[in-house]
Amino acid sequence: MSLKQINFPIKLNFFKKLFLLTIGIVFLTIITSFIFNSFFLDKFYIYRKKQSIIEIRNNIIKLIDDRDKLDNYIYFAEDNFGVKIDLNLRPHMNSTKKIYNSLKFNESKFKIGEIDGTSGVMFIRYYEKLNNGYMLSIRSSMAVIAKHIHDIFIFNLFTAFFSLFVSGILVSIFSKKINRNIMYLKNSARKIAKLEYPDNIKLSSGDELEELAQSLNEMSKELSFAIENLKLFVSNASHELKTPISVLCLYSQALARDHVPSERKKEYYKTMLEKSLEMRTLTESLLTLSKINSPDYKLTTQQIDLKNIIKTSLEQFDYIEFEKNINVITNFSNVKINGDYNLLKIAINNLVQNMLKYAPDDSNVEIFLESNILTFKNIITTKINKKTTDLFEPFQRGENALDKNTEGSGLGLSLVKKILELHRFNFDLKIENNYFIFKILIKKPD
Repeated sequence: MSLKQINFPIKLNFFKKLFLLTIGIVFLTIITSFIFNSFFLDKFYIYRKKQSIIEIRNNIIKLIDDRDKLDNYIYFAEDNFGVKIDLNLRPHMNSTKKIYNSLKFNESKFKIGEIDGTSGVMFIRYYEKLNNGYMLSIRSSMAVIAKHIHDIFIFNLFTAFFSLFVSGILVSIFSKKINRNIMYLKNSARKIAKLEYPDNIKLSSGDELEELAQSLNEMSKELSFAIENLKLFVSNASHELKTPISVLCLYSQALARDHVPSERKKEYYKTMLEKSLEMRTLTESLLTLSKINSPDYKLTTQQIDLKNIIKTSLEQFDYIEFEKNINVITNFSNVKINGDYNLLKIAINNLVQNMLKYAPDDSNVEIFLESNILTFKNIITTKINKKTTDLFEPFQRGENALDKNTEGSGLGLSLVKKILELHRFNFDLKIENNYFIFKILIKKPD
């Protein structure tokens, strides 16, 4: 490899970049000031002098008919503005006579130069030939700017070095403080990347870095909570799958080795089928929950007959109804809604199945629609100590389900909650007077 192919990247941290940028801006400002002073200071001075002379001329014209006031003003102007004012009927200086003769009445002109051509002192002069025949002459020396322009340059040079020195100190302090805050945020972000999740990321800078610290702190808490939930979810899913898999393995081994009496083989096959269906239901629920939790998931909406979905769901689970001798009371009309048919079918199936599974034998369950509110209502025999919001978490089940060893994974209400949220349907779950009541506010098509 040749030397030309070797690159030596120069890395500058934020402190150095900010320091160099600020010093560069200060230096550019100083250079710009020098350039403007060199090329435009005298022009600006002349412009301001002309404006001042024109103002004096206007005041003289106003007072020209009042000699006393005019004399007082001329004395005042000469004393305060550093000008020399002549108002003569017949100019006595040859140079002024020439200008007087060359001007028309009410005509004026500015001249810049030496008075006699030999003194070396520059003047700015204003001439005007008035209507009454008088010649107005106002002149002001430019010796001040000529005398002090060198001093101004020296002073500007001293100011430039002083500004660079002070700016360097202030920028250094400010940059180090900002760099310290950025390094703090950088280290916090690295901890989050390593799944350490700092408890309290906080800055009191009063700027965007403080807002960034707050965002990182919220992100750390949310990620920590999400990871814990994910671990719990995986643990619960593994536990739910472990039991039916163990049963299937045990029963299949027994059948393969012919250790099962003929009269019990049917029982073993039935249990294996039930566990297989249980695993299929669980995996389907997990896949559905994973799919609808994806940020890029989109609903496939269409017009749906709500009554038909509920009727189909009741027919699907009528075996529970007959087995437990449950009386299903329905009261709803034909209602059309917009939504994803497959997802809403899953939500309704879960609500109907839960209602029938957890209702006691020989009891009534109700499904009715009133004022656009679809209600699922069933009695429960065991007090639920958990908060209703906890029941929407994956693998959370009520005590009555555990006491009775009721089949289920605890994913039903999680699916229902997510599906209704995707459709932006408001819903509410209450447990009152031993009744489990689930309400959904139905949105009709426009």
